[in-house]
Amino acid sequence: MRPSTDDRCTVLAALLVLALVPRGAAALTGREVIDDAQKKNGFSTWKDRTLSAHMDTYSGDSLTRTREVEISEQTDPHGEHRTFMKFNAPADVQGTLFLHLSPRGAKDQQWLWTPQARRVRRLAEAQEDENFFGTDLSYRDLELLVRIQQWTDAESTAVLEPEPSTVDGKSCHVVTLTPKNEEFPYTKYRLLFETDALLLRQVDVWDQNGTLVKRVLPRKYQRIGGYATAIESDVANVSAATHTLFTLRDVTYDTGVPDNTFSLSNISKGQ
Repeated sequence: MRPSTDDRCTVLAALLVLALVPRGAAALTGREVIDDAQKKNGFSTWKDRTLSAHMDTYSGDSLTRTREVEISEQTDPHGEHRTFMKFNAPADVQGTLFLHLSPRGAKDQQWLWTPQARRVRRLAEAQEDENFFGTDLSYRDLELLVRIQQWTDAESTAVLEPEPSTVDGKSCHVVTLTPKNEEFPYTKYRLLFETDALLLRQVDVWDQNGTLVKRVLPRKYQRIGGYATAIESDVANVSAATHTLFTLRDVTYDTGVPDNTFSLSNISKGQ
């Protein structure tokens, strides 16, 4: 049976409507939001960086701890994230060295050298996320912002929530990441990307019990060498009601930080 004139008109009308719909109107996926944010802002696309950081930790509204530290990092989307830290203040941690090695998709290693002990010791797993130099928050909480955005579909699911949310009055895409690996001891991450600028505005982290344990709020951004850099971020331990304000300065990217910076022999020198 040949289609009627009305049927042919209906098909043509449908094709015309499809042709007029812009490609960009197709529904985004969670992975596409993350990929678009990387292309626009380069959050996890750099190879190495150096910086100085000031960390102020608060219990409620009371300042309990201040630290000054110099940091070198390397990151490989298909390999290991490495961080080397040297503490400059306060006096009780001055000269302390810290090395963090985070293999892709595997449990990480943390090593510590102190002027008092004058030897390198590896931190036990139970110590890795607690009591880091007088606080239960560490620079590692900012490292995960880089690492989780490098995950592939083989390493995590990335679901774009149907309803946007707002952070400081800005509309945000909401992407929930559920890891398939053991790189970090958490079960779920909720990332909020500003709808237009695709800047990362908030990350919520859940533990094995399904409890919200940490909230990261990147606040002040500065574009450095083509990378949108959160030079001010607040990391909160939700259950303990503590939070640390991280302020970064003197940030440089892709200058060729030597591989031996992140070796045990280097940290053993105590330099």
